[in-house]
Amino acid sequence: MNEHMSIENILKRDHFASAEVIAGRKGIDRLVKWVHVFEMIEVRKNLKGGELVLSTGFGWKDDHELFLHLLKQLVEKEVAGICIEIGSFVDYIRQEAIDYAEANDFPIILFREEVSFVEITQDIHADLINQQYEFITNLEDYSQRLNKRLLSIDNYFEILKNLQQYVNCQLVYIAKDHTVVTIPALREKEREQVLMELGKPDGGSRRVLKQPVQVFDREFANIYLLSNRREFGEFESLLLDRTGTALAQYLLRELYTEEKRKAKETEWLTEWLQGEHEEEEIRDRLAVYKLDKTVKGAIVLTIKLNMVDRQKSNPDVTYMNMLIHNIFDQNGYYVFPVEKRHQLTFILLNRKEAEDWKKRVKRGVERLQKISLLNDSCISSFQIAVGKYVKDLYKLHESFQTAQETLTLQEKLPESQSKFFYDDLHMYRLISLVHQHSNLDGLVEEYLEPIIKYDEKNNTNLLETLRVYLACNGSKKETASKVFVVRQTLYHRLEKLEKLLGPDFMECEKRQVIEFALLAYEYQRAVT
Repeated sequence: MNEHMSIENILKRDHFASAEVIAGRKGIDRLVKWVHVFEMIEVRKNLKGGELVLSTGFGWKDDHELFLHLLKQLVEKEVAGICIEIGSFVDYIRQEAIDYAEANDFPIILFREEVSFVEITQDIHADLINQQYEFITNLEDYSQRLNKRLLSIDNYFEILKNLQQYVNCQLVYIAKDHTVVTIPALREKEREQVLMELGKPDGGSRRVLKQPVQVFDREFANIYLLSNRREFGEFESLLLDRTGTALAQYLLRELYTEEKRKAKETEWLTEWLQGEHEEEEIRDRLAVYKLDKTVKGAIVLTIKLNMVDRQKSNPDVTYMNMLIHNIFDQNGYYVFPVEKRHQLTFILLNRKEAEDWKKRVKRGVERLQKISLLNDSCISSFQIAVGKYVKDLYKLHESFQTAQETLTLQEKLPESQSKFFYDDLHMYRLISLVHQHSNLDGLVEEYLEPIIKYDEKNNTNLLETLRVYLACNGSKKETASKVFVVRQTLYHRLEKLEKLLGPDFMECEKRQVIEFALLAYEYQRAVT
């Protein structure tokens, strides 16, 4: 591939033998896209940037203020430089204009002898057109070779290396997971310096070309080409664009493979939750992860997203998965997620002793709840249910079923009574069973209806006094304190309760039924 057409290259041509650079020598490495003969003083839309302007000075003649005005416009338009023929209309360039060009590294080149602008234009344009054809040929060749390599490579590093070898400059690849690849490899100090410069809006002191790598409108990484002196042109931009496309295709293939693997794994885990795998089959599967000998039992933890999160187009489930994996791994569990619709199920395989499994799960859940309140990027709110602990892995479906039952019961319980462990629901599990198979309404009516009607008629809260009195095991002092009444008022209420329930309402068997009826009444109110 030929060198880029820079002002420095052009100055070596025969037509420029008598040319002199009087300002902006630091900018002679600028790329020239086209040559333009220009005699006006207003640029407007005539110039697009990258042109080498040829002028006799006819537009401003010896009016140096007009020339300075033109010069500022050329710099703003990012024109490559200006060549002026001295003698016809302009005799010299004022120092003010030279200083301005010098400050902006804008080359001013003087022809002190008469030259043919037509021949200069034809000469340079012929090379530019040939170079453009060569660029297209090389670009096509690069693309074809890259596409062939895509069929066999198993690492994106080879794609990046191929580009770096082709353009021969520093390449930096930064992925969204903060993976950084530098080709050629940089020492730690140099690497930090480069990353710091790339973090600046102007890219620092180096020339930088950037290409995002996107899959389905999601940005996965950025590729950067860096150079201290070399000016990047359209060719490098197109090479970078082709490479970004190739990387996107590679990532898409990897994502597809990963999704297929996840789908297959999710299918197997779902079958496990439904009790379709035997112990030996489960152990064989865990052996792939080298977990078969360390697992001592399992629990299912289920998370149900609330209605607000269900309406979100993309709730941050990935964040939740990572968070739960991290939290419960620290508490002695291997975590296997199973996502289905807006319900997340996690199989927690216990790798420690079973005696404190519940304590460790509770610690993990409390940590999760605390983080969700503090971190806006997490799903805003959710229900958590933990099934029963099973020692035999083929019985995992029992833990899953009890976790589901816990979710169902949570929706029917008052918030003050809500619990996330199935093992802690005790009486509510019995109430649910009775409600399904017998007349729960009749039980509540028989034991509590007199009090309920009395409260409705007299606008009192005798039922709450009964609930607290039973919870305090008949302690009058404690009950009076909790219902915020003096002892004499409590005695009066207890007399009413004896009249309505009978003087034996605190005897063992009757008391147990009344307590059951109170819980059943709360359950009914939650259901309705």
